[in-house]
Order: sequence, then structure tokens, then C-alpha cells
Amino acid sequence: MDQKLYELADLTIWKRGDRYFVRYDAGAHQVTMREDELSEAEVALAVQGKDATNQMLLALEKRLIKAGIDPHVSNLD
Repeated sequence: MDQKLYELADLTIWKRGDRYFVRYDAGAHQVTMREDELSEAEVALAVQGKDATNQMLLALEKRLIKAGIDPHVSNLD
């Protein structure tokens, strides 16, 4: 069962079992929704407020790029 932990505009963080996920709009000029897994440390950062959430999203984007994943393409069906 999903437990919503945090919500800000088009971003929602929730816990599913013992894993954390974020669903957010990764698009620049159009809505591009993504869902990615977060670490507990990333969740702890994000829930501190808007600026911290933006820091977490930038770190997530860098992590995805390093893994060879385009962070601006939806991974939802």
C-alpha cells in the first residue's frame, strides 16, 4: 500500500513497502511525468521545503544522466 509522504505542486513522494518513489513533472515546455525511486536521504532532503525539493530534483537528474537515462522523458505508460 502506498503512503503519501509529501506533495508540492506537480511532485508527490510516497512510500511503497520499504521503498520510496517520487512522481513529478520533468518537462520543460510540456508536461512530462516521471516516476523514480529515491533513497531515504533524498526523501529526508526533499521534505524540508521547496528549495530542498529543488536540490533533490537536481541531484536526481544528475544521477539519472550518469546512469544513461534521459531525465526529461516520461517513464510512465
